[in-house]
Amino acid sequence: MDDFLQSVTTSQEGELFVGGVGIFAGYLEHNDLTAKAPTEVHDELFYRTGDLDRMNNERLIHYVGRKDHQIKLHGQGVELGEIERRLLNIASISACIGIKWNDGQLIAYVQSSDINEKVLQEQCKSHLTPHMIPSLFVTLDKLPLNSNEEIDQK
Repeated sequence: MDDFLQSVTTSQEGELFVGGVGIFAGYLEHNDLTAKAPTEVHDELFYRTGDLDRMNNERLIHYVGRKDHQIKLHGQGVELGEIERRLLNIASISACIGIKWNDGQLIAYVQSSDINEKVLQEQCKSHLTPHMIPSLFVTLDKLPLNSNEEIDQK
């Protein structure tokens, strides 16, 4: 579903909602989380997963990323996952991560052995709104990984 709780069309990105008889009754000993979890849509209860997905023409769901990878920068919402997805469309980038630095800068770290900042800026300018364009791009041969073999965001 989109941000207005409307169904999205084929190949359009939206948040995955889960409903039906199998929807959970709540979080054990966490009434505060339970109160926020179910969402009513057209008189039915759904659980918002926070996962962004796309459905293809064969009705298969493809995972895109997490919805809650959003930050506030100068009073505006910035979806870091959207920046990362746009940069990953560049063939020579194998991994990237966007972070907020010192409450005022948006920095994109990219893993690539052959890229220049101008290409990165052009990709962002052609697909993102101005407030979502990183002010600094840092290119590394390899991004650091944590113990789970995921990009270390710290």
